[in-house]
Amino acid sequence: MIEPQKPSVPKLLIADDLIDIRRLLRAWAEVEGYQPLEAGNGIQAVELALSEKPEVIIMDIMMPGKDGLTAIREIRDVDPTVGIVVLTAYGTEQRAVQAMRVGADDYMHKPFDASELRVKLASVLQKQKLRIENALLQTRLKSILDHYLPRSVVEYMIRSPDLPHLGGERQTISILFADIRGFSIYAEQTHPEVLVATVNRYLGVATDAVLAQGGTLDKYLGDGLLAMFNSPVKYEDHAWRAARSAYALCRNVEALNAGPDGQGLRFGVGVHTGEAIVGNIGTPELMSFTAVGESVNLAKQIEDVTGPGQVTLSRATVDAIGAHRLELNRLPPMTVRGRTEPAEVYELLGFK
Repeated sequence: MIEPQKPSVPKLLIADDLIDIRRLLRAWAEVEGYQPLEAGNGIQAVELALSEKPEVIIMDIMMPGKDGLTAIREIRDVDPTVGIVVLTAYGTEQRAVQAMRVGADDYMHKPFDASELRVKLASVLQKQKLRIENALLQTRLKSILDHYLPRSVVEYMIRSPDLPHLGGERQTISILFADIRGFSIYAEQTHPEVLVATVNRYLGVATDAVLAQGGTLDKYLGDGLLAMFNSPVKYEDHAWRAARSAYALCRNVEALNAGPDGQGLRFGVGVHTGEAIVGNIGTPELMSFTAVGESVNLAKQIEDVTGPGQVTLSRATVDAIGAHRLELNRLPPMTVRGRTEPAEVYELLGFK
């Protein structure tokens, strides 16, 4: 027979420099079903709050060494969920208001009324439980979103005060396309389950190279990927980061191919820097944070003509970085669909 689990006893930290007040509150707390802890000054209050993690704190404002306001700030920096009620003498309501601004939930005057304190602590304890539930939900939601959206996009959406809506803005970004060469032939000769595992390994090392340089993984495209640099996280050196990422991607694949899990596959990688519309594209019900525009199309066309294990940069990307920082092999001008003038492209061989 499984015995029912006993409800946990909430810890109540009593922080006051007057020992008589602490004794009185301790006796009251024990009768009310709390597990009391005592601190005689603000320094002890912070130490106990962080080590014992009480559910609720009764904090005196005027204490030696470190006052209650400072203690509340330091506790809140680490624990945003704990409930805090401050004690203040009559005529010092201004300090109580300050305490509320730095993180206290409620306040009471000295001498306190036991019935009023009971009600306030119950209310604050309920707030503390709701904060914990909310934090757990946010953690779970972020964990789920992190598996389907780039982390930079998730953090951008969570920080934004507005709900996601359709639309975008013109930005200068660096776009990276990468695609496995000869994949169709390999797929025809490979069992589907093995094929998926192989694709995931190769996309995994490619993704590592993008994230290591602060890039945003826009989407996976079958056996390839699209990444952008400079949105939503801004970098002045986004072209440099994109080039470093592309070069590292090919090196990562070489290391994978040298091991037992390698299948000899290689990516072709194209990088272009230019203006694009970046934002939420799709429908009000289902949207994607992505980039669209001529620059994105050009980056894809550059990648299409790139050979296995090769990184090709546009002239715009080379100019944004500075040719003197790169080891380059100038390639024949590339015919671009939709343009009358050919595009200048360069093979990236290394960095100076």
